[in-house]
Parts: sequence; structure tokens; C-alpha cells
Amino acid sequence: MTEKVQPNMLHTTFHSSADEKEFTVNTYQDVEPVLEENKKSYNNYGDLLTPGKTGEGVRVASIPLNVWTQWMKETNGEIEKDHNLMKKYLNDPDNKYFRTTPTRV
Repeated sequence: MTEKVQPNMLHTTFHSSADEKEFTVNTYQDVEPVLEENKKSYNNYGDLLTPGKTGEGVRVASIPLNVWTQWMKETNGEIEKDHNLMKKYLNDPDNKYFRTTPTRV
């Protein structure tokens, strides 16, 4: 039986060997809805002269929870406290699909 994966939700599966001495825990998320919404926001951004496009409080990215969890592991939680580290991750071309604006952070 295949479980329907809810968008934006983390799902965890547990698998154990027949003798139950080894096991694997997998966590996954359907990130397609997040990426599609990011793409729409990115493409509809307009230009920097539009009011509300600069300054504090402007949403520049939407990061799926499973990706955020990985970044937290990679940085030992520093990404949550260090704004320059967060900027580095968000400005990395490999992470462009999480961006909701065409500007650099």
C-alpha cells in the first residue's frame, strides 16, 4: 500500500532487518509545492523600484524543512544565528530554487 505524501509535511519511515539488529530511518518531504511557489514569487517579483521590495521584512526565500534540517546539521546550528552564513547559503547558485527574489541577500 502506498501512502499519499502530504505537501510540505515531513514523512518518516522505519525499516529494520529481519533479525532487528539493523535499522534505517528515512525522512522525506515532497518539496515540489515549495519550489513551485518560490518560482512563481521569483518570476512575479517585478523590479526594485516597486514599493515594498527592499528593506527589512521582505521574504527572499522559502526553505523546505528537510533542507533546513540538513543545513542545521552541516553548520551545527550556526546558520540559525549567523546571518552572514545564511546569506552565503541563500546566495549559493546551488540553492537558487529556494529564492523568491532575483536579488542577492
